[in-house]
Amino acid sequence: MLRCDSFAISVAFITRGGITPLLQTLQELERRGVPGRVLTTDYLCFSDPVALDTIASLSNIEMRMYQTERAGNGFHTKGYIFQKSEEYRFIIGSSNLTQDALTRNMEWNTKLVSTNKGEMVNAVLVEFEKLWNATEYTKPYAEFIEEYRRKYKEKQLFNKIVAEQKKMQRVRQFHL
Repeated sequence: MLRCDSFAISVAFITRGGITPLLQTLQELERRGVPGRVLTTDYLCFSDPVALDTIASLSNIEMRMYQTERAGNGFHTKGYIFQKSEEYRFIIGSSNLTQDALTRNMEWNTKLVSTNKGEMVNAVLVEFEKLWNATEYTKPYAEFIEEYRRKYKEKQLFNKIVAEQKKMQRVRQFHL
């Protein structure tokens, strides 16, 4: 990341644990004015709004969210694209921008290096641009964050209620 002229990231999930180890690097890129784009999704309301706020607070990064309900499909991409002059380094695989994906999980990722004339890099760039510019489904940070924050809180509350009900059910079964 520190050697790129620009970067683009497309991941389904972003959490605080995934941002924390990269924050100094992202701040250094901001100081140097290296532009970045981050595309994520509301899929399963998994991404942490605080992590999204952290990324969006960096002046060099533009963030967008792909809205799966509106699109009528899932979104589970995981791609990291780093451009330096005419060379692209990109990683495509199974790693989201989460702590577990970056530090503990068994993840499979492929790193490729290509010039800007390479067939694979062009296919990846075309797909990223297609998703990034799908204005009927993709919204800029300022347009999605409040609604997403509300949905995220609702999901967290729902998960807490379900966990409490399961706990109560185990207690009842134990006493039978």
